Amino acid sequence: MRACSVLAIAVAAAGLAIACGNHTAGSSTSAASRPGTLIVLGIDGMDPELVQRYMSEGRTPNLAALAERGTFLPLGTTNPPQSPVAWSTFITGSGPHDHGIYDFVHRDPNALAPYLSTSRTEPGDTIKIGPLTLPASSASVELLRGGIAIWELLSRGDVMSVFVKIPANFPPSGARRARVLAGMGTPDLLGTYGTFHVYTDSPDLVGQTPSGGQVHELVFDQQRARSSLPGPPDPLSSKGDPLELAVEVVRDRDREVALVRIGLAEILVMPGEWSHWVPIAYNPGLLAGDIHGMVRVYLKSLRPHLTLYVSPVNMDPLAPAMPLSAPEHYASQLAEQAGRYYTQGMPADTKAFAAGILSEDEFLAQVDLVFEERVRMLNAELDRFDSGLLFMYFSSIDLVSHVFWRTLAADAGPDDRRYAHVIPDLYQRIDGVIGDVVKRAGPETPVIIMSDHGFAPYLRKVHVNTWLAERGYLAVRQPGVKKLDGPLGHIDWSRTQAYALGLNQIFINLRGRERYGAVSPRDKAALVNRLVRELEQFRDPETGQRVVTQVHQPESGSYPHRTPDLIVGFARGYRSSDESAIGAVGELVLEDNLDRWSGDHCMDASHVPGVLFSSEPLPLAQNSSGDSSGAPSLIDFAPALLAYFGIEKAQHLQGRPFIARGSKR
Repeated sequence: MRACSVLAIAVAAAGLAIACGNHTAGSSTSAASRPGTLIVLGIDGMDPELVQRYMSEGRTPNLAALAERGTFLPLGTTNPPQSPVAWSTFITGSGPHDHGIYDFVHRDPNALAPYLSTSRTEPGDTIKIGPLTLPASSASVELLRGGIAIWELLSRGDVMSVFVKIPANFPPSGARRARVLAGMGTPDLLGTYGTFHVYTDSPDLVGQTPSGGQVHELVFDQQRARSSLPGPPDPLSSKGDPLELAVEVVRDRDREVALVRIGLAEILVMPGEWSHWVPIAYNPGLLAGDIHGMVRVYLKSLRPHLTLYVSPVNMDPLAPAMPLSAPEHYASQLAEQAGRYYTQGMPADTKAFAAGILSEDEFLAQVDLVFEERVRMLNAELDRFDSGLLFMYFSSIDLVSHVFWRTLAADAGPDDRRYAHVIPDLYQRIDGVIGDVVKRAGPETPVIIMSDHGFAPYLRKVHVNTWLAERGYLAVRQPGVKKLDGPLGHIDWSRTQAYALGLNQIFINLRGRERYGAVSPRDKAALVNRLVRELEQFRDPETGQRVVTQVHQPESGSYPHRTPDLIVGFARGYRSSDESAIGAVGELVLEDNLDRWSGDHCMDASHVPGVLFSSEPLPLAQNSSGDSSGAPSLIDFAPALLAYFGIEKAQHLQGRPFIARGSKR
């Protein structure tokens, strides 16, 4: 893929330039008649058991009405039931062996280093002139999801489609007859997946290094303090130092208000107040144009110590530093209609919340901001929607369920019970949006509500690499022995047969594939079978319960070097620890999860199905996975959408349509 020449030099130096391909999907075939209309709302993490409960309690009357007159079913998810895997399957109508996404994290078998599964940065060339290191060619970011996107197939059938905030599509791919805005997987302006900032003179915070954020000390001279906001790397720095904007904070002597200056922008904020989007710009020099971003600020406290939260620097959709949509102008067009919006793929700052930087109430206020933005974007699209497919993605239930699931437990403590209303209230709020959409759609336009997976409690952490080490499958280098380079340098590969990386993956240290492979290919099958048996016999010594309920051996398909040798399906309540997910080996195999991140879905797929609602009854058949219930699965969605618009099913699609062909032609 060629690199975009229009991107700013500093962005290229940061490795954030986009690989720009031709977004045309190919020649289209004229429809015999004008296509119908269909609206699909993707509600990430909506759980069928909770929906059933809230319908019976009268909290979600609009979903109850859909269930009564149309369809309500559990929707089979993917294996593993992780969001990038699930949404890639929704987009392509095929499994991981075809689209190549198996986990949030993949690994390079040669470098033995983890990387984000959905996109990868390729650095550009540089030249050195005296003390300066300058980019000679742009870096590029490659979309790693393979397969053919549903909007390409719809476009070939001359059906217009709109996909707003669709995950697993950055850099954005599009089609001739489509508008597609990238969602989950989109980085911030620094190239990270969300780096927040805290400016403070509080001795309780100064010196902290929270995961996913930076704390900047403020030293006040009278009522004024200065600092800086890091941006993308400076192309004139041989060390890759970031560009910076000056930050100044001025406390009012008499009033409960502070003036915050970031670059040329000025904001007045009061304690407990979130700002609007604040546009900012970094100038890399060398006659290059400004690199535009935007932040929201939140003043936690003013006295006796000032603490100011600054959101990750999002790309400004009105002047994006890189394409956020296909076609490129769509992101700006939508911002002009609906206002600026979070462009970072994971907008609600669960990292700041988990680190204790944002309290429960402060985090929920941010969730409200994100939700209101999505509703405005949805309404802007509904205002001009007249034919084809409209898809809108909502992330709030997923993110809130991750960090507030503990409040639903029967044995929740008083501090948690204070927030027991949060998840049901959010379901009720989503239900109100659904009611408005159904009303605006009218009787001629069906509405489908779906989720990629459900939810379960995350009660016990499983340190998979420690389990492998205890059984002799993995060895750690002895104290005093020099480690290898990279995040997995602590592993003694000469004595390691298997290792875990990501939330559900185990890899065999295979000779000829892994850089330091120790297992002969002829011994692989016996080793895999032995691991499967032992994992499925793995029990929690404290409870006697099975820790793993299913182990799957995936087919490699188009991406043999990405394919894990085993996908571990954890029992309900169990999940891989974050430490094990990045290759760490500790002392414990199992421990209680006491973190705020208390709900999850990265376990056995049978425990966490999603939901499927339709405003009309759906003709159902046995799904592609052979489920005897006949309930459809995510992999059936793409063929179902094609069938609805009367488009012949593409041969590569693996699912079966659950909507009658041409039902709204």
